[in-house]
Order: sequence, then structure tokens, then C-alpha cells
Amino acid sequence: MKEKITNTTEFRRWVKMQVASQEITMAELARQMDIPQTRISDAIHGRSTGNKYIIPIIQKLAGNEDDFTEFLKAI
Repeated sequence: MKEKITNTTEFRRWVKMQVASQEITMAELARQMDIPQTRISDAIHGRSTGNKYIIPIIQKLAGNEDDFTEFLKAI
């Protein structure tokens, strides 16, 4: 990744791009992670109920956690 993710808007955009590039839906991502789709939505919209799913989402979508350091500090 060329840019660091520093806020919820950038995280949401990154997740949507990763899901699209892997040709899956948000529902499929949730299924693969064995969590309710609402938790994916909570995470990408900055709701506190989704915070514990942010790192697993990054990992599932093959992101480099180092690129999310500033964003993770802010949540």
C-alpha cells in the first residue's frame, strides 16, 4: 500500500477496495470471518461496537497493520 490509513473514511475506502479486488461482497467477508455483517458495517463506519473487528478485518483482507498505525491509535 502506498498510503497510510489515518481515519475511518480512509479505512472504509480501503476495505471497499479490498473487497472489490477480491471479488467478494461485504456479506461474504462477514461469512468468511464468521461474524455478523453488522459488525463489518460498525467497523467501517467508526462505531465502537465494531472496534474489536478492525484488526481481524485488516488481517483477513491481507493488509499490513503498520499501514494502519495512526488509525488504530485514534480508535
